[in-house]
Amino acid sequence: MPPRRPAPLFTPQAVRKGVWFPLLLSFMLLLAVPGMIFLALSLLGKETAVNGWMREHLGLSYHIPIPWWAGLILLLTPFLILLLYFLKMKRKPLQVPSTFLWKKSIEDLHVNSLFQWMRDNVLLLMQLLIVLLLIYGVMAFQVYAGQGTGRHYILLVDNSASMSIADAEDGATRLEAAKKAALHEIGAHGDGDVGMVIEFNSNASIRQPYTIDRDKLRRAVENIEPTQRATHIEEALNLADSLANPLRSTDDMAVRPDNADPTKARSYVPTEGVAAEVHLFSDGRFPDVAGFAAGSLDINYHRIGAADDSDNVGIVALNARRDDKGTSNLQVFVRVLNFRNTDVQTQVKLDEMDWKDGELKVVDSHIKPLSLKALTVGAVDADKKETSTRTPGEGSLTFALNNIDDGSNRVLHAILIDLKDAFPLDNDAWLVVGVVRKARVLIVTDGNEILHDFFDLDATQKVAIVSYITSADLKDQAKYLRPARAGAFDLVIFDRCAPENEEATPLANAYYIDDVPPPWKRGDMPELKEAQIRNSTSKHPLMAHLTGLDEIAFSDAFRFELDPDKNPNVPARVPKLMETERAGAVLFALPRRSFTDLVQTFPLVNAKGQWTSNWNLKLSFPLFLRNVLYQLGNVSDAAAEENLQPGQIKTLRPDVIVKDGDPADAGVKEIKVWDAAKKVSHTVQPGASKDFLYKDTEDIGVYLATWEGGRRGFAVNLLDADESDIRPRDEVKIGDQVLASGPTRGQPSDLWPWAALAALVLLVVEWALYHFRVFG
Repeated sequence: MPPRRPAPLFTPQAVRKGVWFPLLLSFMLLLAVPGMIFLALSLLGKETAVNGWMREHLGLSYHIPIPWWAGLILLLTPFLILLLYFLKMKRKPLQVPSTFLWKKSIEDLHVNSLFQWMRDNVLLLMQLLIVLLLIYGVMAFQVYAGQGTGRHYILLVDNSASMSIADAEDGATRLEAAKKAALHEIGAHGDGDVGMVIEFNSNASIRQPYTIDRDKLRRAVENIEPTQRATHIEEALNLADSLANPLRSTDDMAVRPDNADPTKARSYVPTEGVAAEVHLFSDGRFPDVAGFAAGSLDINYHRIGAADDSDNVGIVALNARRDDKGTSNLQVFVRVLNFRNTDVQTQVKLDEMDWKDGELKVVDSHIKPLSLKALTVGAVDADKKETSTRTPGEGSLTFALNNIDDGSNRVLHAILIDLKDAFPLDNDAWLVVGVVRKARVLIVTDGNEILHDFFDLDATQKVAIVSYITSADLKDQAKYLRPARAGAFDLVIFDRCAPENEEATPLANAYYIDDVPPPWKRGDMPELKEAQIRNSTSKHPLMAHLTGLDEIAFSDAFRFELDPDKNPNVPARVPKLMETERAGAVLFALPRRSFTDLVQTFPLVNAKGQWTSNWNLKLSFPLFLRNVLYQLGNVSDAAAEENLQPGQIKTLRPDVIVKDGDPADAGVKEIKVWDAAKKVSHTVQPGASKDFLYKDTEDIGVYLATWEGGRRGFAVNLLDADESDIRPRDEVKIGDQVLASGPTRGQPSDLWPWAALAALVLLVVEWALYHFRVFG
C-alpha cells in the first residue's frame, strides 16, 4: 500500500482543529518582546540613550511615566498569565449566566501537560492582547516633527538665594515649585516646538540650548540646583534677547562685498527676529530692568511663592573703619532691616574670632539689643500707575573694638540671636578686619629725587614695598627679568627708560616717564611743540581729586600718535588723562592684556637731575602718585577686606618681598584656600597675569588663603536688601512693560491610562465574578 500523504497544515480542517491558536499566540508573544525590551531598558536606566538613537534614526521616542515597581509588575504580567494556565486546577462545571462567554475556556483549563492547553483559548488571547496594549500604551510613543517647525519658547528659572524659602505647596521650596511649573510648561508644548532653558541668579547660564527634545529640556530643569546668590535678571534677558533679536542677519556677511567701505557700515540682509515666548519663573526679587526692549520676546511672568510671605529680618550691611584715636581701635557697623508687619525686638551678637589650627575660635563676644519698627506700605498712586512702596523697619548698631592691629586677620561674625524667620541665610554676616595689603613696587631709575621724596616717605612705606634698580639692570636676570616675568611686582616705574622688547615687559602694571613701552621706541617719537594742557580735571580714577592740571608746565616732551588709523598698534579710545591742544595727550593709559601702561611723555628731571616741570611743586602731584600707587599697585589699606557676594571672583594678590639675587623668591607658585564652611581646601594656580583668581565662592562664610610666607582671610556674604525682602512680587517691570503674574499653561492630559485601566479593571472584575459564581 502506498504511503499516505500528510495532510496539509493550513487546510480548513486543520484550522478548525486549532492550528490557528498556537500560531496566533506565538505571534502575540513575539509582538510583546519589543515592548518588554523597551520596558526593561527603561528599568535599567537606558531610556535616554535608546531615545537618542530612535529619535535620530526613526523619529520616535518613548517615555514611561509610571514608577519602576509598577513597570516591573507590568513587565511580569504576561508571564504570570501564562503561569496560571500551567497550573492544574480542580473544578466542576456549573452553568451560570456569566459562563456562556467563558464555556470554551472552562474546557481548556483542564491542563496536564505543556501542549495540551494550546488549543483555541479565547480568554488567554484576550488577556495577552490587553496586557500587550497596556505595555505599549504606557510607553507613550511619540512621533517627532521636523526641526524648527513649531514655536520657540525660553524658560528662565530663578535659583537665587530667596528661591530656597520653603513656602510653596506641601512645604516645597520656591525653586522646587518653579521647576515643577517649568516642567508643566514643557509638557504643554507640542513635539515640534523648540525650547531653551536658562537659569539665573547674580549671573545667567544656558542649561539647554534650543532643542525639540523635551526629555533634554526636562533634564535641564530637573538638574537646576539652589544657590546662595543674589538675583539679577539683566544677563538672562540679554541671553534670550541675543537669540530672538540678532543684531545682524547670519546671511549678511555672506553677501557683503569684499571691497565694502568699513567707514560706511550698512546691512545688506535685514535681520529676522525669532518670535519666542519667554516664561519667567521667579519670586520677582530683582531690581526693575530699565531700558530693555523686548523686541520679538513675549515675556510671561509666573510668580513663585506665597503672596503674603514677609516673615524675615536680615542683616544687610556689615563694615568697619579705623578709629581716629588709634590704628588698633576699630568701629564696626551693623545694619538690620525688618520686613515683618510687626515690631521686632532682637539682639545682635558680634563674635571676635581668630584662626587656630585651621579652625575659627571665638576669643571675645559682644551683645547689644536692637528694636526694629514694622514694615510700612505706602499708598498706591493710580494716576502714575505706581505700585505701593514698601519701607522696612531699620536699625543700626556700632561696636567699638580695641587691640586689633592692621595685620591681625581677625574675623568678626555678626548674628541675630533669638530670632527665627523664613530666611535664615541673612541672619548672620562675616567680616575679616585688620588687613593691609602692600603694593610691590619696583622703580627703575638712574636717579630721581622727586620719586625718592614720595616713595621713601614713612606713609608710603606702610602700604608699599619699594625697591630700586638702574636702567642697566633691565638686562639682569636676577634683578629684573626673572622676577618681572614671574609676576613678582604689582607696579614697575620706568624713569626715562624701558624694557628692551615686548618679552621683557613685566607681568605688572607700569608707569613710563619720558619713555614708551615696547614695541614703540622713544627715539622714533617726534618733539612735542605744543606744551599747554587744556583740561583742568579728569574723571579717570588715576586723576581722582586732582585739579589745576592746566597750570602744569613742562619741557622736553615728545608726541605720541594716539590715532589708531595712523598708529595701528594703538587700541581705540585710549584714556587721555592730560590732553594738549591738538587732541593729543601727554599722559594716557594704554591697555596691555589685563595690565595698564601709564605713559607720561615729559620727564620730571633731566640727565643732570634738574627739574623739567613744575608739577612736583603742585598739590596735585603727590595726590597723583598716591593714585598711581593705590590703583596700579593694588593697595588695600581699608579696615576690612572687600565684601564679596556668593559667586563673585576673589582676586588674591599675595605679599612677597623680592630678594636681590634670588629669583626663586620672585613670586608665589600656588595658594591654598580653606573653605571654613565646607571644611575643604582648594589649590589656586596663577593665571596669565600672575594674579590668583578664586572662583569657588558659592557659600556664605569665611575663607582663608595661605601661601608660603603669608595668609589672608576674606568673607562672602549675601548683604542684599532686595534678596532679604522675601515677599514675592505680583508685578515686575522689564523695560516699558509691567508684567503681572499669570497662570502656568495647563498641561494636556493623556487619556490612554484611563482607557487601559478601565479595560484591565473590567477584565479583572469579569474574571473574579466568574470564579465567584463557579466556586461559590
